[in-house]
Amino acid sequence: MKLINSGPFFLVLVLCLVSCHHSRQSGVKNTPRKIYDFDLGWKFSLGDFPQATGLDFDDSRWRSVNVPHDWSIEGKYDSLNHSGIAGAFLPVGTGWYRKRFEWQKEWENKKIFIEFDGVYCNATVWINGIALGARPNGYISFSYDLTPYLQKGENVVSVKVDHSKSPSGRWYTGSGIYRHVRLLATERVYVPKEGLFITTPVVDEKSAQISVALEVINDGQSLDKTEISCKVVDHLGKKLSDSSAVLALGAGTNRLKMTFHIQNPNLWSPDNPYLYTWHITIKNGTRILDEYQSAFGIRSISFSAENGFLLNGVKTILKGVCMHHDAGPVGAAVPNDVLYRRIKLLKGMGCNAIRTSHNPFAPEFYAMCDSIGVLVMNEAFDGWEQEKAKFDYGHYFEDWWEKDLEAFIKRDRNHPSVIIWSIGNEVKGYTNETQQMLYDFIKKLDDTRPVSQGRGYNGPAVDLAGFNGHGEFKEALKHFHEKYPDKPVVGTEITHSYQTRGVYRTKTWYRRRDFPAPWERGKPFSTISDKIFLIDDLTEKELFEDVPPYYQSSYDNSIVRMGVRDYWKETRYLPYFVGAFRWTGFDYLGESFGWPARTVSFGVIDLAGFPTDQYYLYQSIWSDKPMVHMLPHWTHHGKEGMEIPVVVYTNCGSAELFLNGISLGEKPMTDDLQIVWNVPYQKGKLEVVAKTNGREIVRKSYRTSEKPQTIEILLDKETIKANQKDIVHAEMTIVGENGIPVPHADNLLTFDIKGPGKIIGVENGDILDLNPHKVNYRSAFNGKCLVILQSLDREGEITLTVKSDGLEQNSARVLVKSPGNTH
Repeated sequence: MKLINSGPFFLVLVLCLVSCHHSRQSGVKNTPRKIYDFDLGWKFSLGDFPQATGLDFDDSRWRSVNVPHDWSIEGKYDSLNHSGIAGAFLPVGTGWYRKRFEWQKEWENKKIFIEFDGVYCNATVWINGIALGARPNGYISFSYDLTPYLQKGENVVSVKVDHSKSPSGRWYTGSGIYRHVRLLATERVYVPKEGLFITTPVVDEKSAQISVALEVINDGQSLDKTEISCKVVDHLGKKLSDSSAVLALGAGTNRLKMTFHIQNPNLWSPDNPYLYTWHITIKNGTRILDEYQSAFGIRSISFSAENGFLLNGVKTILKGVCMHHDAGPVGAAVPNDVLYRRIKLLKGMGCNAIRTSHNPFAPEFYAMCDSIGVLVMNEAFDGWEQEKAKFDYGHYFEDWWEKDLEAFIKRDRNHPSVIIWSIGNEVKGYTNETQQMLYDFIKKLDDTRPVSQGRGYNGPAVDLAGFNGHGEFKEALKHFHEKYPDKPVVGTEITHSYQTRGVYRTKTWYRRRDFPAPWERGKPFSTISDKIFLIDDLTEKELFEDVPPYYQSSYDNSIVRMGVRDYWKETRYLPYFVGAFRWTGFDYLGESFGWPARTVSFGVIDLAGFPTDQYYLYQSIWSDKPMVHMLPHWTHHGKEGMEIPVVVYTNCGSAELFLNGISLGEKPMTDDLQIVWNVPYQKGKLEVVAKTNGREIVRKSYRTSEKPQTIEILLDKETIKANQKDIVHAEMTIVGENGIPVPHADNLLTFDIKGPGKIIGVENGDILDLNPHKVNYRSAFNGKCLVILQSLDREGEITLTVKSDGLEQNSARVLVKSPGNTH
């Protein structure tokens, strides 16, 4: 062990850890570091209240809310709302939040911080009438030291959120304290927020070197004989080894560096998301000053034009999606359970990577990706100096970029899931100078990951050339590689396709020709027709002529430049192409082509969280788990005798189709990545059997539905906690007289809730449905609807009853237990 100490000290500590050695752990009770959930019990009001900063202000008539809270999603869709196309026509404005809390005796001589994970936007914070600061960026986490301003007795935190200028983004942003808030209490000696940086510079299957940089703040006098103890534990809580040092702790910021080794490490990957935990204890004599810990993964990453992306030395293709931070009916205030379900849905598709387009996500997102096993391209900004939306971050970039970027990098750099930093997306008027400035700044904070930029491939200061739509043109990636043979390429937005769940067209639609975006109107399709990947029509004449123009086909035949199958065929074997992030994983609010659409259907999963058929297309090319999917459904009354294209996706070798028990033939899966039969329609049972080497592996069937009769309720949980946070997703399906789902059903449903729960969102996936989300009704769209329930603060049983005129009602029950009740 080597120690250098001069005022604030610098310590180099070498630890050799052997993974097979499990010494006895010693737990420490009554840790001095305590975290207080600060989400519950806020007061909120729309409007501006300049006097609402102090204790004496009367907020008794304000609404009681819990955060995360998004007031925009509570409002009405209106074409006159200033948010416009970008913000899904939802309201913005100015809102105030206030929370009263009592000083705790245990805070005597402690440091007290308030931490916000994100407030959209222009948030100003006061404690007891004293301004703590303002933060324009609506996506970044920030904190304030409350210690000097707290008083014994009652205290009040006030937050003004100024989202009066809109549009402030090119998609739906939300408004308010839409992420978690907490209080943190520490001793005067403590590890600051994001004060630990863990890297794994040398990794293989036999051993790993772990490097740690640690900051310790001493907000007091110098302390002699301070003990710094470190240990690493595995996912079972077993200690691998530990080490400690005794030293003088200077006043101010003290920095330490430590290096240790682990034998036979368990390497983190999407297939094996194994996490270790680093524990630090700081003691002075018998007094424990701080305990701090961080999860981390041991893994190696490398990117090159020769080998693509290597994860732990293994060639890995990024099978990714772009994702916005909103979640359909809950807007930007996304409960943890909703976010977890979304990531798991993507993982089930075979997705192994997410791009946070185009801003930092909530901290829990990265922890979930660590534990679930999803790689992350972590994006800091949409644009830079020049605004892209009229009132966006471009107005603040020059004054705030450094502080925001530092907070972003330090917050997320310990996550093994984060493998790429992105500094921007389609940056308007960007300069190489600013690109280089951001690149250099990141490398000083973290030089272990590459830097990229969406559509920033011509800039010199990126490690990965990021291609958006331009990368979908024929030969575009090849031509770039010929010019820059040493630079690896990532598809930051590849590919763009459209689909509406349960909707089909047999003729191919191209955006510029058939449904042009506002910026494409008047531009002839002929200028790009020889550059894009044309898709053959499934029929000479459109078979489904009654589809509204805002809806898109769920066959793989509604595209911008390249369909899903062509994306995979063209890119999967390119050595310099590390993989891609499709636009998008989920439908998101905003960025529509105009009223009354609240979005454009880019997502392979819709606003309600229901997969489209293309979800299963991706699953067939991305997942190794045997699967088969068939489209369309088999309820086409009035089309008897007409030949309907039946498309099958599978990762098996062949498929055989049966209609009412009669084989229509077995066909091999080819490089076309789909199998097509033209089947004369007759009611009954359509079934596909997927095979490998002639042996049945998996099958799927559809039956023709009859007249709607009842509503089936499918819950993702039957038991939750009485914590005002837990979520149940209730999926409603209209079922016919023969027990088969009715694919075109649009019945108006009403929901009755009894017991300790409430509805926080209703959604059906229809981008033209402008009904509000915080209500107890919704029409089914193509046979389905989603209700999101949240627990209250008491035990009991939630009864959800769904009714509709002409249908049999149905009920489902959810047990709500005390948070401490595990039985």
